[in-house]
Amino acid sequence: MDRALARFIGDVFDIVADNILLFGIVGVVCFLLGPSLLVLLERKERLPRLFVWVYAFVLAPLITLVLVFVANPQSYCNDPLPHEAFRLFYPLVLPLLPLYVHYFRAKQLNHPVLLGLILVMLSLGVFSITLGNEIFHLAYRSVQGHGVVYSGARAWECAYLNSASERSARSTVGTATLVFLVVQVLVLIAVRRMKHRQSEPQGTPSSDAGVEA
Repeated sequence: MDRALARFIGDVFDIVADNILLFGIVGVVCFLLGPSLLVLLERKERLPRLFVWVYAFVLAPLITLVLVFVANPQSYCNDPLPHEAFRLFYPLVLPLLPLYVHYFRAKQLNHPVLLGLILVMLSLGVFSITLGNEIFHLAYRSVQGHGVVYSGARAWECAYLNSASERSARSTVGTATLVFLVVQVLVLIAVRRMKHRQSEPQGTPSSDAGVEA
């Protein structure tokens, strides 16, 4: 059974590797248009449950892993991204805004848990490739005394890092990421609870007037 599962997973990775361009295009489209499509179908009450489940447990995790991998390639070259490169990724937050606005403003959601899970995962990926990368560079500079040193010896610059400073900086990024996740989850839960209380019918005062003694 374990061998069969391992073989199946290997076959899946082989298929993805052989069609990396196709899967890349599909992933980009799902990231850019997926949240808006979820909001549109949710508002029209035509959002299929299967689509939400597939997006929450297949597409969103894959997109998040790709973004985290880009932010942390774990290779000698391109590790980490140059300090100025993270600024190019800030517009990635824009596709998430419609889903955030809908989640915060809608009085009732048909899939609050799944939509919240999608927001958390995609936001984690965007955080890793933007603020997380910036936090790494700032933390590395504060420990090492200077920024990451890059060499232009190759077609793409290679990073030379002090291992101790790198571990300290990555620990700082991990702490910041954990705080970001906890705060985001708490905020999403608080917002939906507040909306739930607002949607509850208000109690009407009794029509019987009290008689004064």
